[in-house]
Amino acid sequence: MTTRRLRILAVIILLVISAGISLTLILYNLPPQSDLQLTKIGQIDTGGMTKYVKVVGDIAFVIDQNEPTPGGLVLINVSDPSNPSELSSLHDGGWPQKLDVDGNIVYVADANEGLEIIDVSDPTNPIEIAQYAGSGEVYDVQVFDDIAYIADWNNGLIILNVTDPSSPSNLSGYSITGGCPHLHIAGDLAFVIDHRDSSSGLKVVNISDPLNPTSAGSYMPDDDLWNPFALGDYVYVGNHELGGGELQILNVTNPTDITRIGLFDGGGSIFGSYVEDDIAYVADAQRGLLIVNVSDPQNPELLCIFHDGGESVNLAVVDDIIYVADRGGGLEIFQIS
Repeated sequence: MTTRRLRILAVIILLVISAGISLTLILYNLPPQSDLQLTKIGQIDTGGMTKYVKVVGDIAFVIDQNEPTPGGLVLINVSDPSNPSELSSLHDGGWPQKLDVDGNIVYVADANEGLEIIDVSDPTNPIEIAQYAGSGEVYDVQVFDDIAYIADWNNGLIILNVTDPSSPSNLSGYSITGGCPHLHIAGDLAFVIDHRDSSSGLKVVNISDPLNPTSAGSYMPDDDLWNPFALGDYVYVGNHELGGGELQILNVTNPTDITRIGLFDGGGSIFGSYVEDDIAYVADAQRGLLIVNVSDPQNPELLCIFHDGGESVNLAVVDDIIYVADRGGGLEIFQIS
């Protein structure tokens, strides 16, 4: 630690002691060796168990697993991020997990009811227009070019034609060994989590021909991989193994020979990440929102952290605004500067 930082730390300690404030909390949120600052600017309760958030334009589309108030799909006006307000919600039972948005259509992955397709042309009155059951256990969904890729727990990767969202049709599928809880689409590749007993690996599927997906490679360590995010030559994935919790960085340049080249251990349990411009925004259920420099993927470095006691499980980033799904605290909104 530099002399300058030691002096700053000494001043903080004196101020804290004189004010009678808990020293532990202050130090826990102190940005380590970074000029970045995180400021919470807004928060809204979504019903009690916020699981997922995606932001499109001025609307945050949120999954809340609590029932009945409001639960399910919740639409929140974030035109002023410091003053979010609920527009509407839709919950008809089930156990929603994730969602994707394509134009005026929201696709909700429901672990009890399959894929639910909802028209949000009027954001104050969302209407379900179709449903694809599959095995009934859909955990993840991404939509590109009128094709929905879904993680069907029992059936693996399922590819649907949603040119007409009111009438989805099955194009093909790719079975895996275990349950399928997560996926991430990047170009012609689908990175699919294969959950086997207490561990999970990564299967890579070539989807250049949606009618005929084929194996492109795999990475099956003795870990519990979770929620992959693919960008360029790398996949960023959490590890939920007992005693784990770190963010693993995998080199997927050659999908037939995937190697782990970096690891960031935040000391908690990482549920989700988003990477942009060499910065990883990380949702850690135990330690909160973490900002990590991954410009050198072999040596990721913590830049700053914010934790107020909640459980951060997912996030979305739009410019300098970060939206965090906090399982107990609703939707929390931060500004990074």
